[in-house]
Amino acid sequence: MPDVELNATVPLPPERAFAVFVEEMNTWWPRQGVFPYSFAPPGTRPLHIRFEAHLGGRYYESFADGSEYTIGHIAAWQPPSQLAYSWRDPSWQGETMISLSFNASGHGTAVRYRQDGFAAAGVAWLAPYYRVGCQQTLAGYIAHCRALHDVEALNLSQD
Repeated sequence: MPDVELNATVPLPPERAFAVFVEEMNTWWPRQGVFPYSFAPPGTRPLHIRFEAHLGGRYYESFADGSEYTIGHIAAWQPPSQLAYSWRDPSWQGETMISLSFNASGHGTAVRYRQDGFAAAGVAWLAPYYRVGCQQTLAGYIAHCRALHDVEALNLSQD
């Protein structure tokens, strides 16, 4: 069983749900709240969090001072159904692995999020915190997908 496993449904087709996750992460990614995820150096602000959209591509964050931090690398790239990438805090001994699946479900997409490897990364004690933090992060993604769906529905009804 993975350290973190979350399931959600978003009201977008798999192609769009996958694209929103990887192409619009900078918009929905939480930089404030209980778990503000950013690797920004002290005194600078985060600018972007991005994927290089191919197998082996970087998953990285860039900052206002021009620096970057490579959080991980893409281990599986199969749009629109599968994405896997590593995640490593610079203070850890190793990395965790995040995998997502996007499957058609009714009028939307069932998204399954899994993260595993906290013990191998030397931070087994962090798994419960990441479980809560990943819920917050995934909630940002879900809310963004719902807003896109609702706005697109409004635009269609005005035509």
